[in-house]
Amino acid sequence: MPIAIPDEFKTFVSRGVARGRFRTEEEAVCEGLNLLREREQKLEALRADIKVGLDQLDAGESGILDIEDIKRRGRQRLASTKSPE
Repeated sequence: MPIAIPDEFKTFVSRGVARGRFRTEEEAVCEGLNLLREREQKLEALRADIKVGLDQLDAGESGILDIEDIKRRGRQRLASTKSPE
């Protein structure tokens, strides 16, 4: 299926091919479509998670948030992702 690349992207794609980032213009377009598909999949998963949470709220399955505990766990998680210096 022939695809016309809009003028605003032609230079970007041509540079990517010239620099060896992509072998062809088609490969560049496929890469863009793969990224778009991944983004859509992440959005769908996020929407599903939000729906679960909203359904739990509607069913009265919510609890009281302990902000200090949330901050503590967040700090622990952040510390565990940092590489040792």
